[in-house]
Amino acid sequence: MSKIYDASLIGKKQSVVDEIIMLNPHQTPLLNLLGFSEAVTQTTHQWFEDEMFADESTVNGDKLAADTTVTVADAEPFRAGHVVKVGDELIKVTAVSGNDLTVERGYASTTAADIADGAKIEVQFVEGVEGADARNARYKARKKVSNLTQIFDDTIEISGTASAVQQYGVSDLYEYEKQKKQLELALQLEKALINGVEYENGQIRQMKGIRQFIQSNVDAVDGALSADAINNLAQKVYEKGGFANGGEYKIIVPAKQKRALSGLEQDKIRLERAENTRGQVVDQFVSDFGQFEIAVDNNLAADELFLVDANRVAIRPLVGREFFHKYMGEKGDYTTGTLVGEYTLEVQQEKAHGRLKGLA
Repeated sequence: MSKIYDASLIGKKQSVVDEIIMLNPHQTPLLNLLGFSEAVTQTTHQWFEDEMFADESTVNGDKLAADTTVTVADAEPFRAGHVVKVGDELIKVTAVSGNDLTVERGYASTTAADIADGAKIEVQFVEGVEGADARNARYKARKKVSNLTQIFDDTIEISGTASAVQQYGVSDLYEYEKQKKQLELALQLEKALINGVEYENGQIRQMKGIRQFIQSNVDAVDGALSADAINNLAQKVYEKGGFANGGEYKIIVPAKQKRALSGLEQDKIRLERAENTRGQVVDQFVSDFGQFEIAVDNNLAADELFLVDANRVAIRPLVGREFFHKYMGEKGDYTTGTLVGEYTLEVQQEKAHGRLKGLA
């Protein structure tokens, strides 16, 4: 459909956000899946996350049944007075110094036993004493997380000759080129959301993408995609509390791994058809930890799979910088305009997401 661009529009911003969202979802599936959220107000967007103290770690080094010092990989979960469990033995922690726990073995008449390197040591409860004073409080500070906004822009430029010459099947060459540029910018944003590496140099800013955000739950498969690999990844997310609030989990895969997923039907893994909130027919993978919608996105690497909670991921524009078009009018013997948008990615609680890599 032809649009009229005249001098009255020169320099005026016209939102093209709806047009960006309406682009072919198979080319920008993540944009189509998430849409755009509320605007941020700073080029460095910050948010704060809180989490419980961890309740387990692993033992560093073999220990004998008589040893009263146990070194752990991470001492954060432990405090004096904790009763912890290793195997079938209960152990009382009497002091914590660095990563060394001073302990009383065989608590509550359990049997002290040798402890193997790498054994799980898990907090059970705090030993309560009748009539005791209030114990010292401990506080875990909220963690500050941030991402940068990134500018996506391009220019439309139509020469006087090109505008005058009849273009086959194109009634408005300027609008036609504008639509092409919008698709190119949408694809650039899609790639940044997935593959982006946080970078800043003066006035240049690049956002961190989903791959760089996900650090805790990353499994190297080094083989073909399997239901076990997905369930193992989902279990890691579950054990870190990722499914505690339900979530809206999606499996995002490139085309190669979508074919591998479809092939899992031969192993009696059900792929069901359903409608998502945007009315599209999609596949659902049924796992031990829930049913996940499958989205195909070829901007992922061919050997990876993302398990993402869409409720904890948001694409957010800088305020006043949602994708817009500005018509600049005729300059000499050409007509020009610009398309600009500035966005960032917010991924909350990265432990609630996961990634497989090294898939055949």
